This record gives sequence, structure tokens and C-alpha cells, in this order.
Amino acid sequence: MDLNKYLKVLKYDRKKVLIFLSLGLFLVWLNYTLTDAVNFNKIKKSETQTNHFLNNFTIEQTNDKGNIKWALSGDRLEKFPYSERSEVINPNMYVKSSDKTFWKVTASHALDPDSEFNSIYLTDNVKFEKKNLSEESEVFITTSRAIVYPTEEKVETDAFAIIITPDSKTTGDGVIADLKKGYVKILANANRVASTKESTEYLEGDQLLYDLNKRSWVIVMKKQENEKDRVRQRVKTILRTKKAPQ
Repeated sequence: MDLNKYLKVLKYDRKKVLIFLSLGLFLVWLNYTLTDAVNFNKIKKSETQTNHFLNNFTIEQTNDKGNIKWALSGDRLEKFPYSERSEVINPNMYVKSSDKTFWKVTASHALDPDSEFNSIYLTDNVKFEKKNLSEESEVFITTSRAIVYPTEEKVETDAFAIIITPDSKTTGDGVIADLKKGYVKILANANRVASTKESTEYLEGDQLLYDLNKRSWVIVMKKQENEKDRVRQRVKTILRTKKAPQ
């Protein structure tokens, strides 16, 4: 073969090899990019990275007649990967207790350990208030944390709480508010101050109970031991669902 022809053939073959090699590398890169884009298993297992969320949402639970039993709204509902839990920023909850009254529950943050709304743990600036249809406040309770059980219509906390009624202010450690049974109970170190134009009354007891129907406070004579500890244990159980950041 002529040397010039041989060099031309060699140059042509080298160019063809480079073209095929470049094409092969491009296909490998394209396949990796597409696979990586649709590979949901590669979502980072992070407690601060959500894979589902709703902004300005409202969730409602109705009874057999289609009437609203409770409703939960908030600025943001977040669902985390590799976890059943969900969290709400600035939750606002409505719970109907009767045809004439309802409860409004708010906080800065809420945690639902199983995302089924069976129990919701509230933290920071927690407020729950009983109102009538005229929007008049009958009971107003503030605390730092609390658990709401929407189906049971119950709110409880192991923390210090302030309970305000139209004629009194009562403080204590740990509270159970049972909307179905119609009472608010302070679990320890209860202290009540009631004021009128004529006088001021003081009432102290380890446990005090406020009857929501009669609108009156009474001292609990038969104390239920370790009630506050049981509430605290339920709080710890819910908090275990919130894993530390990885």
C-alpha cells in the first residue's frame, strides 16, 4: 500500500474511533443523569428536608351527618422521608364541643407522630380557648406544650399552665381538658384567684377541677396519683418519633 494512502486510512479510522468513543461517553452520561433524576431512593435521609408539603392548608373531619367535628389549618404541612411523622407550622385547630360551643387551639408548631391525626403534639405559645357562638371566651388556657386528641376531644399537658375564666385566674402544673366530659382539671400545685367588685377569693389545692357546664371550681378530694407523670410519659412517647438530624 502507498504510504500516503495508509496514513489517510489510519487518520480516518482514528477519527471514526474518536466519534464512537465520544458518542458512547455521551450516552453513558445521559443514562446516568436520567436515572439520577428519577431515582427517588437517592433522596437524602434528612430530618430537615421534606419530600411532601402543603402551604396554607385545611384538613377537616366530619361526622356521619356531614357536619364538621374538627378542622386543622396552618401555614405549612410537611411530610418527611423515611418517617411516618408530619409537622405543621402555625397550626390552628377548631374542635366542636356542642351545638353552642367550640374550642380553638393554636400554637407555633405541631408534630403528628403517625400522620393520622390521632394525637398532635403542640409546642411554643400554645393556647386553647372555649368560645360560644357569639365568640365570647368561656375558658382560655395558655401553656408551653400540649397534646391534642381530636377524636377524643381532649387536650392535656404536663407543663405549667394558666387558666382564665370570666371571673378568675388559676395556675398549676399539668392540665387535662376533657371536652366530652365537660371539665378542666389541674393536676398539681393549683392556685386560683377570683375577683369581683366587692371581694377577692383565693382557692388552693393540689388538684382543682373546673366544671365547664356549671362554670365553677372545686377541690379534687380524691387525688389520682401519678396522673401528671402519665401525661409526661405520653409526651415523651410522642417526642421519640422526632429523630435527631443525621
